[in-house]
Amino acid sequence: MHKGVMAGAAAACCALTGVAVLAANQPMGSMHMMSMKPTVVVMHAQNGSGENGTATLTSVSGGTKVVISLTNAKGTQPAHIHPGPCSKLAPAPKYALSNVVNGSSTTIVKVPLSDLLGKHYAINVHESTTNLAKYVSCGNIP
Repeated sequence: MHKGVMAGAAAACCALTGVAVLAANQPMGSMHMMSMKPTVVVMHAQNGSGENGTATLTSVSGGTKVVISLTNAKGTQPAHIHPGPCSKLAPAPKYALSNVVNGSSTTIVKVPLSDLLGKHYAINVHESTTNLAKYVSCGNIP
């Protein structure tokens, strides 16, 4: 009877060890990508633009997919990831995003999502290519 219990315990131990060995042999990037959930950034209108919406950040192979969706947006508007919160953005962007065209933009940024989270970055949308000084929407990356 004890042999059966011992054999069962040994099998469970080996099974768990096998899982640990499989996990240990995975590249960190693939393990991280499997566990990273999309992050939704709430975009708030600025300067009376009425351009509210979301930016969804998803970990993908080679970086982070950033999908911006804004209401009341018109035309072509530059977008960037800037250091700092929306209330105090650094003037120079850290990462360029595809222009928001009629409220939509999708970009793959060559930086892991984990490098953007918790680092005081914000997604910022400008009024137009000719008026970069006027911000129309911004959201803090958590």
